[in-house]
Amino acid sequence: MSTVLDRGRTRGKQKTTAPAPARTVVPTMPQVNLLPPEVRAARSLAVVKRWLGISLLAVVVVVGLAYAFAQLVRAQADNELADADAQTMQLQAEERQYAEVPLVLGQIADIEEARLVGTATEIPWKPYVDAIAAVLPADVSIDSLSVQGPSPFAAPTDPLDPLQGASIGSISFEMRSKTVPNTSDMLDAFAGVPGLADPWVSSVTASEEEGSTFYAVSATVQLTESTLSGRFEDVPDEATDEDAADAAATEGEG
Repeated sequence: MSTVLDRGRTRGKQKTTAPAPARTVVPTMPQVNLLPPEVRAARSLAVVKRWLGISLLAVVVVVGLAYAFAQLVRAQADNELADADAQTMQLQAEERQYAEVPLVLGQIADIEEARLVGTATEIPWKPYVDAIAAVLPADVSIDSLSVQGPSPFAAPTDPLDPLQGASIGSISFEMRSKTVPNTSDMLDAFAGVPGLADPWVSSVTASEEEGSTFYAVSATVQLTESTLSGRFEDVPDEATDEDAADAAATEGEG
């Protein structure tokens, strides 16, 4: 029984391990190139010539496009240059039309500078004289006065009195008083006028005229730099000394 089983197993194994059918290989026919080498070389040369022609044509096209672009850029640049030249000529024509303007402006600047120098030492005398007359007592009048002001071409003089401060000028006046003058009050009144400094009375002399006795008083006040008008200079928006002198004169008259 075991022998029968072994045979069955052997047959089963033989069936499962049967070899695959063999493949049929058809041999190819041999090919022979019978063209002579000259023909093959001619065909290769033709291909090379064809690609060379295509390359040359591409180069010509690229060069042509570059030339056309360069001409376009050049034409645009020429147009811009022509416009710039035309604008330059127009500006030059307008410049010739207004050629005298810089000369006139220079002359105006010179005149303004000369005016500034010429009026640098200008003093409005009348407000200060009116202010002096306004602060005098009612029985005192001014007979004469003289002024000494600064010059734009000379340096200010040194004070004659060592107790006197620096000044740019002075006002000297002769007064007549019907009574004995109170020089102290008079000096205080002069010192209260803006722009005036160092007032002093040099002499008080009793005199007689047509049977009437009066007192001749000689006085001098110094002028500070604040008395300069400066009307052609830039000044802040505030009251000037001239306005202050006018206010003092108005107050004295009141």
